[in-house]
Amino acid sequence: MHPSREQASSHHRGQSPVRSWQEQSSGPTEASSSCHSETCPAAATPDFASFMTKSSLTPGVLPERVHVSRAKQQELTDTADGIIAETLHTYEFFVANGRQLPTDQWKHVKSREKVRVYRSRRGKPQKMHSQSHDEKDPSRPRLMSAGAMAQAAAAGRPYAFDDDDPVADEEISTTTHSSSDAGSFSLFEDSVLANVKPPHVPLMVATGQIDGSIEDVAYGGLANTKHAWLVRNSYVHNDSFDDRKVLATLQKPSEEDPFRSVTIKWGTADYGAFTTRRDFVYLESQGMAFDSDGERIFYYIIHTIDLEEFPRLDLSHNIIRVQLSLCYITRQLNPDTVEMFGRGFADPRGEMMESYGVMLLANNITSCATVVECSNMKKLSYLMTLRRRSDASGIAMASKCGVCNKSLSKLGGLLQSSSGCPVCRRVTCSKCSVQKKLTVDASKEITQKNVTFCLPCVIEAKELSAWEVATATLSSS
Repeated sequence: MHPSREQASSHHRGQSPVRSWQEQSSGPTEASSSCHSETCPAAATPDFASFMTKSSLTPGVLPERVHVSRAKQQELTDTADGIIAETLHTYEFFVANGRQLPTDQWKHVKSREKVRVYRSRRGKPQKMHSQSHDEKDPSRPRLMSAGAMAQAAAAGRPYAFDDDDPVADEEISTTTHSSSDAGSFSLFEDSVLANVKPPHVPLMVATGQIDGSIEDVAYGGLANTKHAWLVRNSYVHNDSFDDRKVLATLQKPSEEDPFRSVTIKWGTADYGAFTTRRDFVYLESQGMAFDSDGERIFYYIIHTIDLEEFPRLDLSHNIIRVQLSLCYITRQLNPDTVEMFGRGFADPRGEMMESYGVMLLANNITSCATVVECSNMKKLSYLMTLRRRSDASGIAMASKCGVCNKSLSKLGGLLQSSSGCPVCRRVTCSKCSVQKKLTVDASKEITQKNVTFCLPCVIEAKELSAWEVATATLSSS
């Protein structure tokens, strides 16, 4: 098989080791004024998945799992820690700057709900602030154990540590992953991200707010197994892969830390009839940490990497490997709102237009706007399973709404028994119920079903602790 023009072009570009994150659902795109139908995202349908043909890779061509040495694990962890630290410090400077991006340097490319994505303008310095010579160099964030977070919660400080707390100080000194100063972190120059981002690829920044808690963001984004990955994608639609593998699990959730996950993943997708298939090999890492002020944050990173055990498929199977890196930080702004800040880049490589990489990453980032809804749906499924185990009785016929007590006959006749809430078994009127698209199977492919729940059960599920549900479902994840 002869390589395509896209493949030949990709061989001339630097192959920097990088790792990746989650890809998001699509939406309205901003296209270049001069675009060709075979490579321009504006000429494609909004949903990349509509173009997909199932991956035709022969079984056995790629390994199902890979072994990662301790030295390689440490290398990946150090790189991830560096990117997380840089993203956190960039966010802190962004907040200090009044949460504003200079319009002459940054161009808005996409919005979804309250999340906005920007790309750096061509030929402009990618900066957000001017750092004075007297300004203190920022240090790495404290990536701390779940024990530290549990102590904070038990002390009535779920969002932060008191710097005067001797217990907290002891915990910091013994469990911090990266405690030393990181040196001078200018936002983009001489940084981990700058060292792996190709010069021609624009940097992207996302900022905004998400309704909910950082624990719901963490639980909604958790995808440490292939099943959990498929479930997440069924709600968040954050990637368009038609084939995927979890290649290695470096750290998995536990009772002490149910949101901590570090995995190496592979995915492949078709992005159009006239483009070469792409694939991704990346590290995905998420967890809780504390910033320099002792305030709790949630971080999420995907970063493409090179693995000897998982070779490129450009020559053998006409597949080009994408290079991307994305990290976002979320912090509890108030009891009902989370602030998010992220940055990264995507290089689709080959001859695919730059705008494809921009929209690929923009779709990925903006999908975080729906990650809390994913958490709520997983909690609703958990509540439904829990009640079914404790109550095997069927749904009885009723003449009155089980919530508002109004006569169902006056509201359009008796409802059938199958219309009752699957959680509490109550039959309700249309005003006291809501229909949700529930993922009922994700063993190999996604199967979703429209299910009607009563409003009180939906609210009850939403108010469940994401931490407690994540802990309770560890055995099934």
